[in-house]
Amino acid sequence: MTERRSAFAKPLVHQPPGVREPLRLCVIRALRALITALPTSSAQSGGRLRAFAERLELAELWRTDLLAWRVRRGRQMGMKIGNGCRMYSLNIASEGELIEIGDNVIVSGEVMFVTHDGAICTVLEKFPDLNGHYGRIRIGDRCFIGMRAIIMPGVQLGENCIVAAGAVVTDSFAANSVIAGNPASYACPTSMYMELKRHSPATIYDAAHPFPLPLPADLLRATMEEVPFKVPRRREAGGLLPSAGMRALP
Repeated sequence: MTERRSAFAKPLVHQPPGVREPLRLCVIRALRALITALPTSSAQSGGRLRAFAERLELAELWRTDLLAWRVRRGRQMGMKIGNGCRMYSLNIASEGELIEIGDNVIVSGEVMFVTHDGAICTVLEKFPDLNGHYGRIRIGDRCFIGMRAIIMPGVQLGENCIVAAGAVVTDSFAANSVIAGNPASYACPTSMYMELKRHSPATIYDAAHPFPLPLPADLLRATMEEVPFKVPRRREAGGLLPSAGMRALP
């Protein structure tokens, strides 16, 4: 947190679940200030006090900044998370210590990181003294993981990769790759994707509302009314191209 806002102030972007508990937030901040004011020897002695201070820090972030809370909580779980990351979900089956995320990565909502294969546990008689089958996950700098994507064990993504929503990533991919599908496959270079989005009529530029500030609903609705819907794609087995009249729904 770079700036401490009032406990009664409305968050600028995302509403944390504890935002409606300003009095609790005031108490949490008072306790944190009290611990900070303790003598250094007292504050550093005893694991219980340190653990309590960490709980208070997480409790404050839970009520003020969920993005920062997920980063802090992920690191507490053993994950390596770089700087400038925006995590809109923190779904880890287990083994957070096997996950490494680079700098400036965006993890969308309901993304799942899977670091083990539990299927072999159904035939334990074939695996004497089995503990488990595991795989590390490494996400490079400036990657984007789309909503509800699943990253499977052993996957490494190079920097500047884009994972489409709903993709099931079972293989590793080199830097600057756009991947999509189930199982995920290479779609195009990231540079091509960015150029298409840069000149798309659906890409909105607004100096008064830069990311991550939300665009006012009326302005968004009015702007998007002029943007056509996607046209149906040509069938693989041979079909007719869409006519000009199909470019937008009435």
